[in-house]
Amino acid sequence: MLQVNKAHKVFLIALACCVAFSLLFVFLHAHFLAAAHNTANTASAAGKGNQGVAEHYANYIAREEITTRMWMVISFMLTGSMAALGLIEFAVLPLLSLSRVGALSRVTYYEGLLQPFTMVAFILGMSAIVVTTFIPFDTFGEDTTMYRDVAMSFVLMFVLVIMVFATAKVIDEEIENRTMLTLMSKPIARWQVIVGKYLGIVCIVFSISAILMIIAGGCGWLRYFSDQRIDIFVATAQGRAQLFWDNDRAVLTMIPGFILEFLEMCTLAAISTAIATRYSLALNMTGIVVLYIVANLTRFIPALHAGGAVAAVLNGFSYLLPYLSNFDLNQCLVYRRISMPGHYIADAPTWGQIWQYVGLASVYGLLYIGAALSVAIALFRNRELI
Repeated sequence: MLQVNKAHKVFLIALACCVAFSLLFVFLHAHFLAAAHNTANTASAAGKGNQGVAEHYANYIAREEITTRMWMVISFMLTGSMAALGLIEFAVLPLLSLSRVGALSRVTYYEGLLQPFTMVAFILGMSAIVVTTFIPFDTFGEDTTMYRDVAMSFVLMFVLVIMVFATAKVIDEEIENRTMLTLMSKPIARWQVIVGKYLGIVCIVFSISAILMIIAGGCGWLRYFSDQRIDIFVATAQGRAQLFWDNDRAVLTMIPGFILEFLEMCTLAAISTAIATRYSLALNMTGIVVLYIVANLTRFIPALHAGGAVAAVLNGFSYLLPYLSNFDLNQCLVYRRISMPGHYIADAPTWGQIWQYVGLASVYGLLYIGAALSVAIALFRNRELI
């Protein structure tokens, strides 16, 4: 049964306050948005005798709408970030803690998440995503699209570094410091140690990547109004509604992108776990980076037009590596319009096709994770801890 301590109560109260503020700013934003449209339409028709009062009032309402929009997004980002942490804290970890593996996962999660390096890398990743919001890309109307692609790449890059460091910290360092001997003196099998620590690392990856992706989505949603301000200003009511929907759609398509990136990190985490049972952080980091580069290059093997034995060797080698291209759908999700229910677009990928692809990629990722963890268990089983 879940035990709610004082820290949990404070967290839940803070989450409830964030939800309340989010709803409040949604109401205020809707109010000022409607008022801005009404005053903009009536200001130009106002008589000249008011000495520009109507125009000044319209500008004031517009500024208030922009301010409430910003605070609405900030409150939603805080709510989403806390909800992601709460999902791990109040749902996943208590469920895992029903077994010895889960108890080890909880310890691993806190140990890796509260490391100074994890906090520094997380702050740097968050800062990179936020600062990039204000950088122009000079892409002639596609700045927001380019920003979303860059922001999702930042999430992948910083979470990859955090994941490798956490893996080495909770496995290799414990072996080197002989603290693993204390753990193995408990009634727990070696395979349970590997699985428990891996699940703890997966929880870290989910928490950090979810928060960074929420921030990226919120910043991208806000940036759209700046990049498309001229189009929004001159558009009709119907055109403005379409522009707003395009912005909302772009944020929604980041959800399957997040799931695919999370699966990619989980796959690499399983490989990193296997490496950490034998080698240090430096070799682990080097191996994962090289593996990431080479695994992404395997998609270009058919373009080499190699024949005979060379093609057989290259193809056999590529089958051993994780085919990370399965988890990369950004070209479709970011740069193409998606046909969604109620918003049909001819010759565009449908929302159902996107989720069907995510399901197939998930099956592949789970199979590869199982194989990598089997190798990790085999390597750790024969590892001398003295």
